[in-house]
Formats: sequence, C-alpha cells, structure tokens
Amino acid sequence: MRCVSSVSLSTSICRSPSSCWAGSPSSWAKDTSSKIRHFMLICLWMRQERAMLIKTFLFDLDGTLIRSTDIIIDSLKEVFAKYFPTIKLSEKEFSAMLGQTLYQTFGYYADKDQDVEMIIEAYRAISDARFETGLEAYPQARDTMRYLKSKGCKIGIVTSKKHDIAQAHLRQTRLLDLVDALVAFEDVDKHKPDPEPILLALTKLEAKPEETVYIGDHENDIKAAKAAGVQACAVTYSKRLAEMLAEHPEFAIDELPHLKDLI
Repeated sequence: MRCVSSVSLSTSICRSPSSCWAGSPSSWAKDTSSKIRHFMLICLWMRQERAMLIKTFLFDLDGTLIRSTDIIIDSLKEVFAKYFPTIKLSEKEFSAMLGQTLYQTFGYYADKDQDVEMIIEAYRAISDARFETGLEAYPQARDTMRYLKSKGCKIGIVTSKKHDIAQAHLRQTRLLDLVDALVAFEDVDKHKPDPEPILLALTKLEAKPEETVYIGDHENDIKAAKAAGVQACAVTYSKRLAEMLAEHPEFAIDELPHLKDLI
C-alpha cells in the first residue's frame, strides 16, 4: 500500500497493513498518540501499488458522508438512560452500535417484556428532533460526488437506515440528486457485515465488483465490502479507526476529495 504523508506530501510504500500498523486493536485504542494519531498524519491515503480504475463508488451514510455520529450516539445514550438505566456502557461500546441496525442494538439489550419496536420509535423521535437542526454533510462531500459524476462514475448509498429517513437526510444535506441508487434497511433481509446490501447495490447499478469501492466508517463496512468482492475504503475521521484497520481495507482517506485519485 502507498501512504502519503500530510506533513511532507512525500510518498512511501507500505507493503502490508501491518507494516504501517503493528499490534492488536486493543493496544491501538490504548495508545492513540503513537498509533492512531500517527496513522492519521502519515497514512492519510493508502492505495494498492497495482493500477486500478474505479467506476462505481458506494458510500455508507452516517459518519461517512454526513456528520451524524455524535447525534446518533447522544440519542442512544438518552434512550439507554430511559429504557436500560442499569446498563452502563462505555463510549467505545456506543460507537460499536453505529454499524448495527436499531433492531440489532435494542434487541440485544431488551428484556423479553420490553417492546423493541416502541424503543426504536422512541429513539427515532429523539434523533429526528436533533437531526432537524444539527445535520450536515462532511466538507466537500457534494463537490466530490459531483466530480465523480462528471467523470462518468456511478454513485450508490448503502445504509442501515430506513429508506425514507435516508432519503430525507440526503435531501437535507443536498446530496440526494447525486445518488444513482439507494439500498436501505427494508431493501434487504440481511445487513452489514453481510454482503447482501452491497451486492444489491451492484445489481441496481449494473456495476462490476472489481471496479467498485465501498467507503465506510465502521468495521462492518469493511467486512461487508470484502465479502461482496469490492474494494474497501476506510475514512480516518471515524470513531472506529483501529477496528476498521484490523480488517485490512485496501484504502484509507482522511477527506472525501482524496477519492478523486481512484479514477
């Protein structure tokens, strides 16, 4: 893999992920100054040495294209305080939920006498109120997507959100008109890390796996991409960076415009 330094902009070659990143995920999380921060400064852009031509870009939504991570986690905390007051979770445990469906998250913690559907609706009411005023796209998301479209690339969204909510958030952040295909929660039976959502997006876009990259902010995104046979790209502004890198994505970017170098 090729790593571009944000300090000198010089190029060095990493022959494998482990050469840029040593140790276990647990050790990375404990040593952010010398490992995660080092990666974010030095390995901002990783790519395979072999030439590639990407024609289809598939994006996760939350935490990848739109700044929704903190809103989601704060909403989860409020729901847990109300419905699961005896359960105390760490920030890392809350961030792990970002790659799950709401049914997976609340279904895991709910007692038999608790109504998961009711809890999910309570979460949506809380998060929707926050999304109305606090939702925005990441810097240059629209410009990057417009550039990719101008070069003839196809763009798809693969998310665990419900279809109408995903559409609303894409519209609110002025990205919806740039999307060629949307795969959401109710479109599939299995969800990430299962490859089904990505495979459906490939079918909708008539895209070839070897010419496709999936960009995400959670280890489940990387797992799903690899299971579907597409290239995997991690965003380094994720709260799950160490866990993503443990899955050995083909690429890592610190900002969306770096995707332009793939075409």
